[in-house]
Amino acid sequence: MITKGKTRGNRLDRPPDFTTLRRPLLRWLDAGVGFCLGGVLAGAELFGLYAPFGVAAVAAAGSGITGFAATLGACLGYLCLEGMTDGMRYAASAILTYSVAFAFYDTRVYRLPWFMPAVAMTLSAMTGIVCRGGQGWYGQDLVYFVTEILLTGAAAACYGVIFARWPQHPSDFRLLTPRQWAGVLMLGATVLMALGRVELLRTFSLGRLLAAVAVMTAARQGVSAGGLTGACAGVALDLASGGTPGCSLLYPLAGVVCGLCHQKKKLPAALAYCAAAFLAILWIREDRSGFGMAMETVMGAVLFLLLPLSPWDLAQDRAALAAGRDNPGPAVPAGAWQAAAGAFHALREVMESALRPDLPLPPENPAALFTRAADQVCARCVLRQTCWQKDYESTKTVLTEATGPAMARGRALATDFAGHFSARCVHFPAFLGEVNRQLTAFLRRRQTLWQTRQTRRTLLLQYARLDALLDRAARTAAARVPDGPRQEALTAWLWGKDLTGGAVYRDENDRLRVEIPYDEALTGKAVRRELSALLDAPLADPVPLGDRLHFPQAPPLRALPALASAPRKGETVSGDTAGWFRRGDGTLFLLLCDGMGSGPEAQRESRQSYTLIRRFLEAGMDPAQALETVSSALSLRGIEGGTTSVDLLCLDPYAGTGAIYKQGAAPSYLRQEDRLRCAVGSSLPAGLTGGEAPAPHTFRAGPGTLAVLVSDGIACGKGDGWLRALLSDSAGSDPQKLADAILQISRRETGGEDDGTVMVLSLTEAAD
Repeated sequence: MITKGKTRGNRLDRPPDFTTLRRPLLRWLDAGVGFCLGGVLAGAELFGLYAPFGVAAVAAAGSGITGFAATLGACLGYLCLEGMTDGMRYAASAILTYSVAFAFYDTRVYRLPWFMPAVAMTLSAMTGIVCRGGQGWYGQDLVYFVTEILLTGAAAACYGVIFARWPQHPSDFRLLTPRQWAGVLMLGATVLMALGRVELLRTFSLGRLLAAVAVMTAARQGVSAGGLTGACAGVALDLASGGTPGCSLLYPLAGVVCGLCHQKKKLPAALAYCAAAFLAILWIREDRSGFGMAMETVMGAVLFLLLPLSPWDLAQDRAALAAGRDNPGPAVPAGAWQAAAGAFHALREVMESALRPDLPLPPENPAALFTRAADQVCARCVLRQTCWQKDYESTKTVLTEATGPAMARGRALATDFAGHFSARCVHFPAFLGEVNRQLTAFLRRRQTLWQTRQTRRTLLLQYARLDALLDRAARTAAARVPDGPRQEALTAWLWGKDLTGGAVYRDENDRLRVEIPYDEALTGKAVRRELSALLDAPLADPVPLGDRLHFPQAPPLRALPALASAPRKGETVSGDTAGWFRRGDGTLFLLLCDGMGSGPEAQRESRQSYTLIRRFLEAGMDPAQALETVSSALSLRGIEGGTTSVDLLCLDPYAGTGAIYKQGAAPSYLRQEDRLRCAVGSSLPAGLTGGEAPAPHTFRAGPGTLAVLVSDGIACGKGDGWLRALLSDSAGSDPQKLADAILQISRRETGGEDDGTVMVLSLTEAAD
């Protein structure tokens, strides 16, 4: 069960930076919270008859230890508070719900947000039909039963949202999404329903007392927050009592009046709440105990005044916005990046001092293998005294002369030994066989040591590259400068779409950057134009990075890429993988990977290389370092993996600079101002080198620049004169039509002997 606790919904979310000793304590603390919530929510009743919220809590808690604890708490609460018949019914529903979660925790359907609410609804309906079906449902009873089933699913869905991301600090409530707010209100309302049954001094209800404190606290955010919280609390308490809906009038009215004073001190707000509550009590005094509700109001106001200042206080919000603290800035603080970079740099130094791959291999005398062979064969020979004592010098000379040829050949032959030695040796065939076995073991040891040394060297190179990447990320994060006025405009725009967490800043190159939470509806061109007009700055198309959308400042150059590809004749799958993508800083990459051979196996190799290189580039790594890292990683596979040629074009549309990196790839073509150049690489394909960086072909990019990347299947070694002539005469051509024309002519010239892929990049003015 502990292993299953890693799945969604098994625990209330906590910061991930706990130490090893704190983790068990926090795990049991989560279980304790789940147990308490299950037990408390089991006592929340609807109309004084139905109690579905404990089952909903079990469905939201999931399949881990927290879910198990919530199930125990719910069963205990039901059996203690609901009697034998109803208690057994709801306890059975809770146990069955947890059993389904435990059984389906590792399936895809379990991760769907509606699965567990639907399970809780279905099982509650089934147990209700079994326990109450014999009595029949007519009129009001049927309405109550259907309401119970629907509220079970709704509560499970709302609990699941807030359980998955539990606010760590009261100030985090300002950043909750509408769905999370619904979860908070549902949880708070149902807890008040359960505590409403607890009477203090037989005069007033603990639930109504806490409801008064909650409404006054929420009203510090304004009229809407106070009224909404009051409405939720009032409806929940009236549903629990099943009587006349008096609380539905008292708490919303008092919350609205208290919210009108949200800009004042706490004392005037508490007095306004009491005045409105007393007025509502006068209206409903015939149906409620006026003295008890008045006492609840007064004591709630006193508790509210004794509480520390609310983190939602409007003055604090305005001060935070004025100081720039409301700007989320980068996803990770600059200090965290710098600390991580420093720690990784120290780790790299420790690894270098420990592994020391540049030290020479430990010496081993090849002649010692004859000694080991003699120990195995000559120990029982009748001539051992003669060979190894009386004629020791002669034996040593013979074996020394045989060492060189045997080592060069990798195997000892009978002719490597002097004739008088082989003729005198009684067990010469056995001795020769043992020498070869010892020689094979010696060569394998030496090969293993060499491979280990190479692996260590490659590992340290990877550490060095990651060290440089983290250092660059730390310097980039520290260079971000927030843009206050545009940040306020973006925050207001996101609030209108029920989103939070946007950022507007200038990066290390003084270019404007906009980040917003990822949403498929925000990836269109209409949203980009809307943001450009809102922020009064031209923005480029968004780049999705994780759960964020990055809008870089629009560059002065417009890049138009195109792609055309076809598999080898007789094949249905091409061994080439190609595509283009933009990094968060606006850099454009065209990447073409050609797997060795053709068919599915070649496609697997090329796709693997393409994916690795793309991920490193999108993470901000330098192109040369990305190619080195991937090539050295692929080389570790040895004979188990193939090779892949790599063609990478990098373009900075802001600075107008570009570079082409080639690893065993076919020539690339660059046309500028009616001049055609050819870029040819000398590096081996990825996977054959230990990670050496290919030398880049750099160029200045401007309007009218045309770049063409092709795989080796386009020319197939039959000459590229036709391709050069076509590119020289293609001024102003549409890049997609040009790519299709190159592929079509290649198929005709080569007969489709190999997979063919063409990538074309055309640059124009951004205004075009």
